[in-house]
Amino acid sequence: MTAKYIEEFDHLMTMDDTGIVQYEDGIALNDRMQEWFETPQGSIADLPAWGHNLSRLKFEPSGISLNVMARLNVMEKMPKDFPDLQILSIGLDFLEIDRLIISINYGLGTFQGEVKL
Repeated sequence: MTAKYIEEFDHLMTMDDTGIVQYEDGIALNDRMQEWFETPQGSIADLPAWGHNLSRLKFEPSGISLNVMARLNVMEKMPKDFPDLQILSIGLDFLEIDRLIISINYGLGTFQGEVKL
């Protein structure tokens, strides 16, 4: 039997026959990351520091500098909100001024998702 390191309820409170859907380990961390990218910093009353800070890049000129700034923001901020997270690499690409695709490789797997600023 393998030990569970992370357990997480679905952040959208999705229900199944047994109640709220629950995740373990890498899938749980992916769900937590998805919630983090859906939550701009300052939008949760009890945890104003939690969430992404990418919205400030919304009107920066597009190009390689913007991608670097976005990666650095995630590399700096996410480990503060996920203390045990070990980010191995981040890839991202802006699709529009307020939309990007991001891929994060970490110890338990890979997160891939779309982020709307």
